[in-house]
Amino acid sequence: MRIIRNSLLFVFLVLFALISCSSGENELPQSNGPIVSSFLPSSGTESTSVTISGSNFSSDLKLNTIIIGGVTIVPVSASTTQLVIVLPSGITPGDYRISVKVGNLSSASTQLFTVKSKTEITDPEVLNYNYAIGTQTIGPSYGHTSEDRLVESSKAILTMGSNILKITLSTGSYNISGRPAYNSLTALVRDDPSFKQVIDMPFSYYFFWARSHSNWADGYSSAERLEDSIQIADLTIYLLTKFNNTGKQFFLGHWEGDWYLLPNYDANYVPSDVRLNGMIQWYRTRQNAVDQALKITSHNNVEVFTYAEVNRVVDAINGKIRVVNKVLPFTNVDYVSYSSYDAQSLSQSEYNNVMNYIEGNLPKRDHIKGKRVFIGEMGRSAMDFSFSKTQHESVNRENIRKALAWGAPFVLYWETYNNEIKDGVQRGFWLIDDKNEKWPLYYTFSNFYTKAKSWVASQKKTLNRLPTQQEYLNWSAGTLSSQ
Repeated sequence: MRIIRNSLLFVFLVLFALISCSSGENELPQSNGPIVSSFLPSSGTESTSVTISGSNFSSDLKLNTIIIGGVTIVPVSASTTQLVIVLPSGITPGDYRISVKVGNLSSASTQLFTVKSKTEITDPEVLNYNYAIGTQTIGPSYGHTSEDRLVESSKAILTMGSNILKITLSTGSYNISGRPAYNSLTALVRDDPSFKQVIDMPFSYYFFWARSHSNWADGYSSAERLEDSIQIADLTIYLLTKFNNTGKQFFLGHWEGDWYLLPNYDANYVPSDVRLNGMIQWYRTRQNAVDQALKITSHNNVEVFTYAEVNRVVDAINGKIRVVNKVLPFTNVDYVSYSSYDAQSLSQSEYNNVMNYIEGNLPKRDHIKGKRVFIGEMGRSAMDFSFSKTQHESVNRENIRKALAWGAPFVLYWETYNNEIKDGVQRGFWLIDDKNEKWPLYYTFSNFYTKAKSWVASQKKTLNRLPTQQEYLNWSAGTLSSQ
């Protein structure tokens, strides 16, 4: 009889456990409230992004409530272990515990978060400083307003806090229609209302894909050389004149040069001497046109440079004929842009070796100080991480930091709005997605700009000068590693 009673009791307990599990498997157990273990950064102003780490949060944004200084905040990103919020206006400056409520349960952080007053920076030297980290908008596959995609996405970059913009000089890349066929690059930037509006925005550093229509691959004729010279010289003269005394800097370049040298994306193609020499002369013609325009045009506090973009550098290190080893050494370009997908995932030491290799193949330009190899493209897509927001942010942030640690004067993430679609799905090269949601990496950029401007302003006040580029890069790499 005792055996039967014990058996019945065991069966009852098992059934009770199974029923309990099945009825509540998708709900947060009421005995396990949220736990706030840490947050970064430890202080911030209005619009600062704060990442809260812990446990027992809800992955449903609407089920989490965060309270700081009596102000209720809904997260912009949520998982069971991490919440991302953006500080709203209306919080009185001071020290506060961060409270998280999920359902009917809540808890607060043990450490205090400091809300600071937002300081408006108006010093032109600080606003125009090269903050190195930037992004671009080229071929965006969506928009969220009635404005064309060039204007909309450029405004988004400006609102994020950046003073760097990279675009392509082509109306077709921005879903712009109903415009005339401009017969020159100068006519486009001067007369097209969208391009004119964007170039008039308060960005300090502009990178343009600026190609003319000549074809050097089968031999560079005198007529083609003349066309390129006129296109680039006229554009340079216009920019120097229009933006005289603005502090703006313009970089005239192009998309991945190795795919110009290697047709049809054929990595096994062996370029002929005619093709190699044509590309060399093309670069020299463009640079000479800029140099001549600089000489004959009265200007002050405005700059125009050229750059060549390389993208198959690891191939060259392994002995293949590429732009970096068979074209670049024979040019006179101001800068080299590296579309760095073939190296961005390397270790710091391996990455440094690749960057040093590029720099070693770049002829001198004595009037330009500092390093002249920058990152024109880098980035990992959200699809690479099964759309994990946390991984997308951390890996891309580390790859940006890696470039800064080497000393790259610019590091440009690809890109603001995604441009690539695979099997009907956005790949996620973005800061703002196709649902108009800002991803955590957007807030990494935004927070960084706020900190960086404050740091540069503080250094100027303390040192009675702006920080050197190397001082700034050291600070920025360290800041990203701890963010």
